[in-house]
Amino acid sequence: MTSRLWAEIDLRALQSNVRSVLRFVDPAGVMAIVKANAYGHGIEQVSAACISAGAQWLGVATVDEGLRLRALLPHVPIALTAPFLVSEAEAIVAGRLTPFLSNMEQAHALSAAAERAGQTVSVHLEVDISLTRSGVAPEEAAQTAEIVSRMPGIRLEGLCTHFACADEDLAATKEELACFLDIRKRFAASGLPIPLAHCAASAALVSLPASRMDLVRPGLLIYGIRPSVPQDVPIPSITPVMTLKSAIALIRKVPAGRGVSYGHTHTLVRASRLATIPVGYGDGYPRALSNRGYVLIAGRRAPILGRVCMDVTVVDVTDIPQAEEGSEVVLIGKQGAECITVEEIAGMAGTTAHDVTTRLTSRVDRVYIGGEDGSAD
Repeated sequence: MTSRLWAEIDLRALQSNVRSVLRFVDPAGVMAIVKANAYGHGIEQVSAACISAGAQWLGVATVDEGLRLRALLPHVPIALTAPFLVSEAEAIVAGRLTPFLSNMEQAHALSAAAERAGQTVSVHLEVDISLTRSGVAPEEAAQTAEIVSRMPGIRLEGLCTHFACADEDLAATKEELACFLDIRKRFAASGLPIPLAHCAASAALVSLPASRMDLVRPGLLIYGIRPSVPQDVPIPSITPVMTLKSAIALIRKVPAGRGVSYGHTHTLVRASRLATIPVGYGDGYPRALSNRGYVLIAGRRAPILGRVCMDVTVVDVTDIPQAEEGSEVVLIGKQGAECITVEEIAGMAGTTAHDVTTRLTSRVDRVYIGGEDGSAD
């Protein structure tokens, strides 16, 4: 490995996670959420592995993401889960993407584009119950669905919503689910059954079994990250997919009393051996780990001293005599008996686990390990 910083992506673990989720939610299907470069793991490689492992759908956020996957996976259903611009309607139809629909302007644009292309576009009507982000109001859902179902070039295939607080407030989530189930029931009673209804991402599918319905939309779980639910809530058996690694670039002996890194926010209280690691917030490594995070070297925790810089981070290896220039550094993952999880990093940085992995920039090489046939690519 010649890279200064790389993320090892274990496709074998990913596929095991997908199969575990499938067993957990059976008979519901799985829409693997691969938006934002598969939460930083690599959208093409992850998507192909998820489908190979049995996921029936892929979920993206942008038309560009969907078109990239359509070229790779011509027959896989791909949902566009975030709001789209009406100017993107022709690309959506051409790419055979399945958008979540939020208003009639979008519906008219899709209908017109589909008619011009001589095609039919499938859509999922999104209901905005509580998130206040996208979708139609609950009281408008039935009328909107009735109109959309009669529009030329459109097939109303799904009904969906997204919970606002599934990882924080189970009581509120149960109320949202009850509202969604009532809407679905009224659709069926009015002679407008919807083939697919879905509302549960990772947190809801484990904490609220009634939310699984026809499809679930896991992101965190397939990447081996536990959603923020109580520890006594059972979850599928999962394994972390990403290990973030670097190597020590420099080691120096520095006397006591010296300040470390920008602003001298840490002052050495003893003579120390300091290691400089070529990773920083320019790579997406959280600056919030300044003076509080750790890395693993020789199977031991080395504390970060001073501010995380754009391109480098300084750690204390005084108590790790095995550390030398070129030694492997693990920033996320296991080394020996020690482990730094992405959940731990998120907690120290005051953010979410998927924010940590998604922020990793293109400067971080992705190295793919394993897969269905056990090969590396």
